[in-house]
Amino acid sequence: MNQPDFELARDNMILNQVRSWGVLDEKVVGLLSRFPRDHFVEPKFRGVAYADTMLPLSQSRLMLAPSLEARLLQAVAATVNDHILVVGTGSGYLTALLAASAAYVTSVDSDKELVEKARMRLQEAGITNVRVETGDATKGWSNHAPYDGILVAGAVAQIAPEFMTQLSPGGRLVGIEGRRAPQKCVRITRQSDGNHREELFETEFAYFEGADPKTEFQF
Repeated sequence: MNQPDFELARDNMILNQVRSWGVLDEKVVGLLSRFPRDHFVEPKFRGVAYADTMLPLSQSRLMLAPSLEARLLQAVAATVNDHILVVGTGSGYLTALLAASAAYVTSVDSDKELVEKARMRLQEAGITNVRVETGDATKGWSNHAPYDGILVAGAVAQIAPEFMTQLSPGGRLVGIEGRRAPQKCVRITRQSDGNHREELFETEFAYFEGADPKTEFQF
């Protein structure tokens, strides 16, 4: 049986999915070319690692589609001196890409099995400027704050206000927020005169456990 041509698939992903959806930052494109996405998906899905679709990580968790990952990376705009917090480690792929852009990454996930797999993949990739921890960070993660950037890599009904106290001055948070579909990807920047909020694009993704909208009863 012929093996997939991952290099060709990666090039097609960048051209047809990433650039065509407005990701023009050459730094982001370079990261996508540098890190093989097929090393971070579950083995049985390696053949479709570069398809523009969400892939299962566990019974209840999905890996973001490549085009969404790229837009989130572009929005975070990590720099070489940044300490970044990733909420929702998942496969470890976004953590790897951010670690190549920033000084240090703290990555947190509530799923112990996903955390262990992500640690293994990051070690195999030779990435050392990360810590991967287990816990629920959907309402903030003060352990190593302040952060220069925060990526909430999954949907929440509302961005927790605790995050804003954990950002450095000038820091930015990027996350997927909304009480119904489609949700919005937002970027909130901490400024001296308050927080500046931007709505970047609409998308649809599964909510983190416990971060979904509460049912509203009508009588």
